[in-house]
Amino acid sequence: MRKLEIIQAAFETWGAGGYRTTSLSALADALGVSKAALYHHFGSKDAILGAMYDMFFDSLGDSLRPLFKKATGRAENGASKTEILEYVLLINNKITEFFAKNPWYFVFSLIKVHGNTESGLNVSTRLREQGLDFEKIRQVEANFGEVNAYPPLFQLILSCSLCIVAHSMKLLWAEGRLETDVSEIRGKVDGFVRRGVGFRRENIDSLDWETLERAALWRETGGGGGRRRWLIKAVASAVAAAGPWAVSMSMVAKKTGLSKSGLYAHFAGKRDMLRQLFLEEFDGIVQYAQAVSKKSAVPEEQLYLAIRAVEGFLTSEPEFLAAISSLKTRRIDFGMDSIGEIVKDREDCHSRFFQVFSEIKNTSGETLIDETTGGVVLFLLIDMLVRKPDSMDYKAIPNESFRSLYRFIALGTDGAS
Repeated sequence: MRKLEIIQAAFETWGAGGYRTTSLSALADALGVSKAALYHHFGSKDAILGAMYDMFFDSLGDSLRPLFKKATGRAENGASKTEILEYVLLINNKITEFFAKNPWYFVFSLIKVHGNTESGLNVSTRLREQGLDFEKIRQVEANFGEVNAYPPLFQLILSCSLCIVAHSMKLLWAEGRLETDVSEIRGKVDGFVRRGVGFRRENIDSLDWETLERAALWRETGGGGGRRRWLIKAVASAVAAAGPWAVSMSMVAKKTGLSKSGLYAHFAGKRDMLRQLFLEEFDGIVQYAQAVSKKSAVPEEQLYLAIRAVEGFLTSEPEFLAAISSLKTRRIDFGMDSIGEIVKDREDCHSRFFQVFSEIKNTSGETLIDETTGGVVLFLLIDMLVRKPDSMDYKAIPNESFRSLYRFIALGTDGAS
């Protein structure tokens, strides 16, 4: 048994459980060896994890470095915006290909790399060490007069791609396999990134943005909802603070001032508490967004109204926004506790959210937004909101930012400018 075999087995064994535990016993069982044999190669569990980080970043660097070097070199030599954007799309395709070929790296990146705050891990530094200074992409956008653009176009491209890869892998996992048709996934990603939903640009250019924004302006509904809303908000606050897996009934009881037995009068247990939180909040989102989108019969207008309505609901419920953002990179069902399992009822939250778009149809009566696209819209909107500059209040995000997000969803990079 070599060190490489241990590291590779760790990616699969711990990844299949969502890294909620990194048990040496489980790893030893998977390899068919004793824990003592693992200690012969690695002095501790942390040493194995450290080797996993090294392998992940080394592999990603080897895959992206040549193309990244060409792209940044062209930017430094005064290439046009169109040429640089094409290089960005090529880099994005290479990232898509990398994760499609290496599904356990993808799981690792979502859970152990993305948003990681563990001591000693600085993702930007590790990427720069591999010759992948993504800040240079941001500087390229600045050179084209988009220094204050929010969200950055590259952020939209990459977030969209990761969401589509995740959806594709979820479907494969449901079939009991992780082998991927790399070209098919890459085609899906590149198609959406370049063309979005596929609306006509002239229809988007003619939108009366200000009128639509006034129509979608958030208005509190239901008079606050009474004690039930207060309780659900308290659950959301606890989940936002501790995360969905670490949160406990005791934490919620402390936050509400109820006894644990009093809390059990409302929820059968932790799973039921989380299920009710997400189902009730998503029902609220759907009802509000559908009501707002019906203010127009024009598909292009309906989509923007729906996006702004969802934004208004989420930013009025910052506790729930924080709670759902903790799930957005872990909602893939890789055999782990996931949003699909936690909130399962008659249908999961993704399906409920899709109802927002179910009535956006073309003149032939065909639904224009499929379920995958609905998931991309939700992912991009949440990602944009939670990654806003710290100095910017939610309500201070300019309308132009949401228009940019919408144009990307509606037209892709072909209409992003």
